[in-house]
Formats: sequence, structure tokens, C-alpha cells
Amino acid sequence: MGLSVIAGPASAGKVALLLERYLAVLQTQPVLIVPNRSDVERVERDLLTRSGALLGGSIGTFDDVFERIVGDTRPLLGDAERALLVRRIVGGAALNGLGRSARFAGFVDSLAATFAELESGLLEPAALEGDLARLFAAYRAELDRLGRWDRDGLRRHAVERLQSEFDAWRGEPVFAYGFEDLTGAEWELLRALAGRAAVTVSLPYEAARTAFESLRPTMDDLAALADGRIEVLPPRFHEFAHPAIAHVERHLFDDVPGEPVETGGAVRFFEGAGTRATLELVGQEVLSLVRSGTAPEQIAIVCPALERWRAPLESAFGALGVPLSIAMRPRLPQTPFGRALLGLLRFVWLGGGRRELYGFLRTPYSGVPRPKADFLEGRLRGRAINAHDRVEAETLALHGTPFPIVKELREAPSLLDGLRTVASLMVRHAYGLQHPPTTDAARLDLRA
Repeated sequence: MGLSVIAGPASAGKVALLLERYLAVLQTQPVLIVPNRSDVERVERDLLTRSGALLGGSIGTFDDVFERIVGDTRPLLGDAERALLVRRIVGGAALNGLGRSARFAGFVDSLAATFAELESGLLEPAALEGDLARLFAAYRAELDRLGRWDRDGLRRHAVERLQSEFDAWRGEPVFAYGFEDLTGAEWELLRALAGRAAVTVSLPYEAARTAFESLRPTMDDLAALADGRIEVLPPRFHEFAHPAIAHVERHLFDDVPGEPVETGGAVRFFEGAGTRATLELVGQEVLSLVRSGTAPEQIAIVCPALERWRAPLESAFGALGVPLSIAMRPRLPQTPFGRALLGLLRFVWLGGGRRELYGFLRTPYSGVPRPKADFLEGRLRGRAINAHDRVEAETLALHGTPFPIVKELREAPSLLDGLRTVASLMVRHAYGLQHPPTTDAARLDLRA
């Protein structure tokens, strides 16, 4: 039992060695922790290539391990349910110093993220002060009343169970790779597992290298827990990388870059005045590669955050005529159907105002002619009517009858029934029943 560390620079063979050791103890039902769920199938294919068959063991993320330890004691709260719960708590709390901030839409999202950080750090409400302590305590109490976990609360409970109950883990070896930082819950999980089983961790790290300086605290903590069981692999990137790229890997951020090497076109640097100008330079380089015979699907563009860079990427590359495919699923609010639906739900369920209701009514999903919606909103805007109750009352006074889709949602026997009915009506209003919706926009709506 105990923790051991495999360290080394990029492409030194750390993960390959970790997988070989995982396969060597397959009969003991080992657990392999990978960075993301998308990595599970890739690692399974890699292991099958090495062994031909996997007759034991399991592969998952840290969350899979947390859920395995906790079991099915409580249902897990979804992100949307969690947001509604936090909004309800904020609406019913007496806020002194945070009252003005709570009026803004982003307050609930920021507060939910703060709760997640507190849970990940294994902090209790008693360790806090003021409004934050009261809100956090109310949130925890409401979860207990509902008999639900949120994701971070489940992690905390898993750590507590692993630390206090002998049967929470039965000695299966644990292997982990792909992380460069650990939350408080993940760190305590590894610490507790190391007391119950053999734990092997792979970490990208090389001593005295500026590029790895940010990982030094993590490595120091793991080294203290490993008690000398550290295996450092030598660099091997130069064996299969272009000399110029290998040079960058070895000397990144160094004060003394070493002997210069010929790039041979393997590494190029672009500098532009702002995001759009920089992306246009990248787009022009991609365009030249395509024109010289490189297949577009063989060109990858790596961004810090796809959601934040998606719009400028599409704009810059579209202007150059460069085909682009974003490797991510759109979020619901990024689709026209999703924006319309969420606006309606905010008005009916959360007491939204004129913007939410008429943002929905002006879309083709409402079944209301656009000129009529514009006329009604113009009358309300002219009278400066924004509050939920007055918006609804004045709209009824002008329109004469309630809008059927709003009425269906409000009078549904349950929230889920109302959501099903409204989603069906929205698609029917937008596309009718006379011909199948086959456009790209329609397919996106049906997927949403």
C-alpha cells in the first residue's frame, strides 16, 4: 500500500508505463482514473491494443470513483436544478451587504460557482462569515431537506466515507494520470486511498525547469505522500519530434535557450494587433496549407477556450473562405430554440419581466405573429412597464386572451409535463405539420 509517482517531461512514456502496470495487476480489479470521460474509450482501445482483451479492472474519471464510494444513497442534482435551488435561496434570504449585487442576473451563477469551490475545498459553513456563511448553510440545509447531492457535495461525502468507513474501499489498486492540479476533495481522495491500497500517479514534471514551475507545489505534496517512491523518466521527445519542436520543448521559458536550431517550417510564430488580426494571420496560414495540398481535416487549431473563441474564429475564417468545424456541442442557450425556450421558462417559472416574455413572443416558436408581438411590446415599452405582474396584466388587457403556450406551461400538472408540451408546441409553431423539417436550423432545433 502507499502512493508512488511516475514523473517526467512531455512524451517521456509516463502514461505508457502506467498502463503497463495497470495491465500487470488486472486480476486484482484495478481502477484507472483518466482526465475526462472522452478519454475512457480512447484508453480502452489503447489497452486492447496492448493486451487483446480486458477481463477485469475499471476505467473512469475522479467523479466515477467518488460515485462508486458513495453509492446510490441520494439522487444527484443537475446543473439546471442546482441553479434554480440557489436562486430560490437567494430570493428567500435577507441580504445585508449583498442585497444590491443580488439584483443582477450573474449573481446566482457566481454564487453557485462559489458554493462549488467551497465544497471542493471541503470547507464547512462554520469556517465562513457573514452573508456567504448564511447562504452556504441554507444551501446545504435545502439539499438535505430534498435528499439530494450536488456534484461537489457528493465528492465531499465520498471523502468523508472513505476516511471513516472500512468497507468504503476493498483494496483495489488505483492508477491515475492526466491531471496537473487537484481540488481539495481529489487530493484527500488520493491520500485516503493511499492508506487503503497501492496508488500510482503519473505527473508531467521535470525538476529545475521553468515550464514546470507551476506544478512544483503539486509535485512536492505528492512526493511527501510517496515517501521516496518516485520514478523519474528521462526526456524522449527528441526521438520522434522535429528537432525544432523538440528544441522548444526542452527550452520553453528558459533564460538561456541553448544552441539555436533550424526550424525548417516546423515552428512559426504570429503576432497580431488583437484577436481578430491574430486569427486572420492563422487563417491565412491555414489557407496556404490547404492550397498547397494539405487536407483541411488534417489541420488542427487549438484554442484556450472554444466557447469564448468560437465567434471570432468563425468570423475571421469565414471572411477568408476557410472551412471550419468546431469540435464541441453547442450549449442550449446558443441555439435559437434554446434561447426562446429559456426566455419563456424564466418568465413563467422565475417571474421574469417584459424582456423575457417578448423575447419569446417575437420568435417563430411562439405562434404569435411578429407584428402583433412588436405592437404589444411597443405599448408596454411606452408606458415603462417591466415588472412580471404588470407585464402579464397589461398584455392580457391589450390582447384580450392569454397566449395558449404560456397558459399550457402554467397550468401543466408538473414542470416536466409543461416542458414537454411547450417544446412540442414550439417546434410545431415554427415548422408546421405539412412537411418534415429538414433544414440545418430545423435539425439543430430538433437536437436541442
